[in-house]
Amino acid sequence: MTSREPPPVERFRPADLDRDWPALRAGCPVSRTTTPDGAGAWLVSRYADVRAVLGSPSFSVSPVDGTAGPNESIFQDPPGHTRLRGLVAGPFAAGRVDRHAPAVRARADTLLATMMRATEPVDVMAAFAKPLTMNVIAGIVGIPECDRPMAQRLSDQLLVPLSEEQGAVALAGWRQFNDYVLALVAARRARPEEEDDLVAHLLRAQREDSSLTDVELVTMVLGLPVAGYVSTANAIAVAFRHLLDGGWLARLRSGDAGLADRFVEEVLRIQSGDNGESMPRFATRDVLVGGTVIGRGDMVVAPLVAANRDTDLFADPDAFDPDRAGRDRHLAFGFGVHRCLGANLARLELRCAVAAVVESGLRASMVERWDEVPWRVNMLGDRFPERLMVAIEGGGA
Repeated sequence: MTSREPPPVERFRPADLDRDWPALRAGCPVSRTTTPDGAGAWLVSRYADVRAVLGSPSFSVSPVDGTAGPNESIFQDPPGHTRLRGLVAGPFAAGRVDRHAPAVRARADTLLATMMRATEPVDVMAAFAKPLTMNVIAGIVGIPECDRPMAQRLSDQLLVPLSEEQGAVALAGWRQFNDYVLALVAARRARPEEEDDLVAHLLRAQREDSSLTDVELVTMVLGLPVAGYVSTANAIAVAFRHLLDGGWLARLRSGDAGLADRFVEEVLRIQSGDNGESMPRFATRDVLVGGTVIGRGDMVVAPLVAANRDTDLFADPDAFDPDRAGRDRHLAFGFGVHRCLGANLARLELRCAVAAVVESGLRASMVERWDEVPWRVNMLGDRFPERLMVAIEGGGA
C-alpha cells in the first residue's frame, strides 16, 4: 500500500469568533474581517446567510485559483465528494447507527461507575467524555479495543492548538497515526473476514470499485475518528455542565416525558457556540449574500455560532432552554452537502451519555464555575474545555 503524507489537518486558521453577533447582524451582517494568518475574508452573521453559504454550490471548500493541493478526504467539492461520501455514508445512516445504542450505553455506564468511586475531584473530559466518544467511533471504524487509547492520544496530538511548534507535534502525530492505519488496513486485507465495521466496508467497496485508491481509503479511516471524537466529547461535557449546574439533572429524573430529547437538541444548539465552521468557503462566481456582492475567489467564514445564536430564530439565544421554540432548527451539524457525516452517531452518543448520568444515581457538583473552566482552540477551530472537574458525593463507596 502507498500513502501520501498530507498536512496534519487543513491548516485554515479560523477568524476570531468572539464577536458582538447582535450588533453585526443589525448593522453589518456581511462584514469584512481578517483571519489570524492575515488573510482577508467575509464574515456572515445571520442564520439565513450562514445556511445560504454552506448550502450553495456557488461556494467551494477549496480556493478557486488552483492553489489547493490534492485531497483524498470527503471534504472536497462534488463530484469527488459525492463519490467518497457515498462510500462511507452507509455505516453512519440512522438505522445502522441505532444498533450501537446498547454498546454505547454499556460503555457509558462502565465509565460512570468508575467515576462514582472516586474520592478526589474527577475530570469529566478525561474520565468520561473523551474515552466514551473515542471508543464508539473507533469501534465503528474498526480500530481494535487495545489500540484505542493510542488512537485517543494521537487524535489529541493532532488537534493541538495553533502554533508552529505545536504544528510540528501534530505532524508527528499524523505520521504515527497514518502508519498505524496503513498497517491496520494491510492486516485486514490479508484476512478478509466479513467483519462489520468501516474498514471492512471500504475494503469490500474497493474490491468492487477499483477507483477507490489506497490513499483515499487510509485518509478516510484515519480522518473519521479524529473528526468524530472531540466535537462529540465537547457536547457531552456541555451536557454534563447543564445537568449539574442548571438543575436539569433533577428535572430529567422527575420523568418529564420528552425532556431528554429536547435537552439533547438544546445542548447541540448551544454547544455549537463553542465551535466554529472551521473550513472556509470560496466564491466560485460573483454572488449576492445578504445584500452584499461577494467576488469570485473571495473567502467566506460562515460560523455556526452566529447562526445558532440568531435572535430571529432563537429568543434569548445565550440562555440554555430545552423548552424553547424552534430549537430543532439549529445548525450544529452544519448544512448542505458537507453536513456532518456523523450527526446520527453524535446524537446517539449524547443521548446515551445523558441517559446514563440520569439513571446512574450520580450525585456531583462542579469544582469550578463555568466561567473559570479553561478552554482551548484546536487546529480544526473547535473550542473545548481543557478540563471539567466535578466532585463526587459519596465517592469510594
